[in-house]
Amino acid sequence: MTHTLDPLISPLFAEQDKSLQDAFNVLQDDRQGGGRDYLRGFKRCSTYAIDWAGDHLLISTKDNYLRLYDPQSGHEVRSWQGECMSMQCDPQTPHIAAAVSWNGKLRVFDTRVSQSYVHDVDLKKSNPNFKEFLCMCWSPDSRYIAVNNRADQIYLLDLKGGISSDNAIRLGPSISMPQEVNQMVWGPGGETLWIATGGTPGKIYVYPAPSLAKETATSVAAHQYTTISLAADPGNNVIASGGGDCLVTLWDPRHLVCTRTFGYATQAVTTLGLNHDGSLLAWGTGVSGNTGGEKNLTIVGTDTGSLYWQDSTASPVTQVRWHPKRNVLAYTLNVAQLPDERDARRLSNRDLAVVHTMTVG
Repeated sequence: MTHTLDPLISPLFAEQDKSLQDAFNVLQDDRQGGGRDYLRGFKRCSTYAIDWAGDHLLISTKDNYLRLYDPQSGHEVRSWQGECMSMQCDPQTPHIAAAVSWNGKLRVFDTRVSQSYVHDVDLKKSNPNFKEFLCMCWSPDSRYIAVNNRADQIYLLDLKGGISSDNAIRLGPSISMPQEVNQMVWGPGGETLWIATGGTPGKIYVYPAPSLAKETATSVAAHQYTTISLAADPGNNVIASGGGDCLVTLWDPRHLVCTRTFGYATQAVTTLGLNHDGSLLAWGTGVSGNTGGEKNLTIVGTDTGSLYWQDSTASPVTQVRWHPKRNVLAYTLNVAQLPDERDARRLSNRDLAVVHTMTVG
């Protein structure tokens, strides 16, 4: 009762807070079936990206494969060979996925079908600068895909008419950013594109979409040093940013106003994820490499401000992704910092696993 009546929590969210606290308390006790699991069929391999293709997990791995897994059985359902630096499932049609490679390939494919692509386009044939891609994001209405490359150039790919049979693709507006681009997300209704950039302070640039007109773009100083990660909830009610200053910030995307900050991290916040209704925010921190790195997973309430989960992991969390309709979180760990497989006799299988899932409630 004392926690429910905490004056820092709005009475509007007191019942939600109690329900979430109870759900996470169950997770703390694995003897009750907790809801924490790992992908048993996933071999020890580094990952570029993960996403939910409906109830299946699509994982891009650094051995140049896209693999689809059934998290219930842990078995691989199907796979597609080819390099993939970034990947995302269609917000409107989750079984359709798009992937972009370092060398300029864009692939759009149906995850229900093996060994074939809906579209397989070499973007360099349209523009010689279409290469060295790092990340992509699909607009909420599925019409545009934004991609950026190592030269910090951002391009919009217009998919309104699809990609023609001759593999042509309609190129929309493009911009060159003055700072390093770290991540991108779409604002409400796909009317804006939010771009996390490096520098001091770490800014977020907000461009109108699809025009990307510099004249009406704006920016906010989001972090003391480098804005690294961004996440938006499917309803576009909140955007979260993570920075090199170890802070996580929540934004009202319609008014560009900071609504809350969280200070539970002790290293740079490198990955963020908001659940289907925007009420829960998960993040991971740390650095790449073989040593160092904060090793925990953190989950907070965006409405309540409460810290619901911060538990140690076997190595730093590298990606987080919530299920599009349920409170099920998938996350991956840094393979380079996982315990050596030769220590398996004294460790649980969970300690050695790369891909984990967590069911809340």
